[in-house]
Amino acid sequence: MSENSHKVFPLKRIAAAIYDLLLLLGVWFASGSIAVWINGGIIESKWIGPLIVFLSTWIFYGYFWTHGGKTLGMAVWKFEIYSLDKKPVTFYQISIRYFCNLLTFFLFGLPLVLIYFTKNNLSLSDIISKTTYQKI
Repeated sequence: MSENSHKVFPLKRIAAAIYDLLLLLGVWFASGSIAVWINGGIIESKWIGPLIVFLSTWIFYGYFWTHGGKTLGMAVWKFEIYSLDKKPVTFYQISIRYFCNLLTFFLFGLPLVLIYFTKNNLSLSDIISKTTYQKI
């Protein structure tokens, strides 16, 4: 792998995230429909919906990142995730990355600016989870 092969800048990351968001909408509708169907059409708690969205998104990214290293959005934009220590990406690393990406989302993408200031062009979630992207 060449030294520059891991440089996937914010615009591509955001574009892939938007693509994946469209796929996630289908996952959220399906999992929410199943949950309502199982519960007999009654929603007893207002926290069930956000919990289903949170868990289904975590499972979505966890599955695709550990099985093939990329989501469909990442495949379209031609990059994948890998571990900085050259070992297979673990579910623990994926979980850390998911929570860091949630923080990035709530901070309007501001932690992605670190890519321009770190030596290896790593974002906050890259540094904390010890994973990053590489072009394919």
